[in-house]
Amino acid sequence: MDYLTANEMAQIWNISSRMVAYYCKAGKIAGAMKKGKTWLIPAHAEKPVDNRFSTNKVIVGDNPELQGELHKINRMDSENNAVYRANDIYKNLGLTRETLRYYEEIGLIEPQRNKNSQYREFTFEDVSRLMSIDFYKKRGFTPLEIKELMESGDRDGITSLSRKINEAENNIRIQQRILKRLAETKVFCEYAALSSKLFTVKELPLYLVLETFDAVSSLNDYKDRVLAFMDLQEDDILSSLVRAVTFDQTGYKGTKMCHVRRAVKKVQAGEKTYLESGKCLHTVLEADSHDDSIMEKMFFAAYGWAEEHKETFKGVVYIFIRFVELSGHTERNFYEVFIPLK
Repeated sequence: MDYLTANEMAQIWNISSRMVAYYCKAGKIAGAMKKGKTWLIPAHAEKPVDNRFSTNKVIVGDNPELQGELHKINRMDSENNAVYRANDIYKNLGLTRETLRYYEEIGLIEPQRNKNSQYREFTFEDVSRLMSIDFYKKRGFTPLEIKELMESGDRDGITSLSRKINEAENNIRIQQRILKRLAETKVFCEYAALSSKLFTVKELPLYLVLETFDAVSSLNDYKDRVLAFMDLQEDDILSSLVRAVTFDQTGYKGTKMCHVRRAVKKVQAGEKTYLESGKCLHTVLEADSHDDSIMEKMFFAAYGWAEEHKETFKGVVYIFIRFVELSGHTERNFYEVFIPLK
């Protein structure tokens, strides 16, 4: 008879040599014998069945209380008279003390109190209710919404689920817009770190002017000239404002705040106003909100660049606030500046 070692047989059976040795010790391999420290196994021995696992069914033992009694199957839960303490709930259902107290506070659960100790006592019905609450919670329902479902007795589950699906889809759209804004702001900050105070030639996209007013501090104009054109759930005020300043070689001439919106193309019909788009001298500036020298510095630097590169300006500069750093009682603003070129 041909024999193989435990290592050789382990490769054939695709198990560990330690498991082969265990089978040999347990007498599960007919004809296996030990020689010194090595197990020798008949080459044609069959691999023992591993009773630790079942690949085709769940092992369910017989319950003598059932035995054909069809109506008794649910009584195993409904007739469970066990009483559980709060610690049992924390440990076995994964709930925190604060969550359980909140559920009780809003009336989602109403556990009984022990007459002597006044400790909360939970029945299996309470446990079942907590698992049902968790079912809805994991599908986006808030505890208060779950309470409303309980009180309304609404049996039209499809309507409730459809409403939550719509809410979830809307939240996803909102988060996608926030993600886009975050990414755009991050790109600007990375660009600003490398390009601050440098001049380049860049195209200004087309912006439609919705309204104008005198200054950022003209708060009384905001309701009609800013908020009226905004989705307050989506848009922030700073990103929609642009300071437009007119100038010539002698200095600045006038200034207006413009409430703007990106446009795809100019509309000829009607009296619509747009920022001067196209080729511009572009730079990024940063200054705290109390720095009054930034405009003067920009003026001389821009004219120095224009003289060096033989360029002329159209006489207006647009200043966008692209990022704000909060520090103490002041802000540090990062401006993107476009000066249209002739």
